[in-house]
Amino acid sequence: MILSNRNIKRITRPMLDFKNFHSAQKTLAGIEIMKMIKKGQMFGGDGLSPAGQFYSLAA
Repeated sequence: MILSNRNIKRITRPMLDFKNFHSAQKTLAGIEIMKMIKKGQMFGGDGLSPAGQFYSLAA
C-alpha cells in the first residue's frame, strides 16, 4: 500500500502546476493506459509491441 502511494506521488508531483483540470485529466489517463499496455491488459493488441499498441490508440 505504501509503495503504491509512493508511485502515485512520484507521478503526480510534476502535475501540480497544471492550470487546467482537463489537461491534467488527459495526462493521467495516458499514464494509466501506458501502465495497462505494459502489463498486457489492453484488449485488441493483436500481438503488437507496446509502442505499436500506443500508436494504434493515437491513430
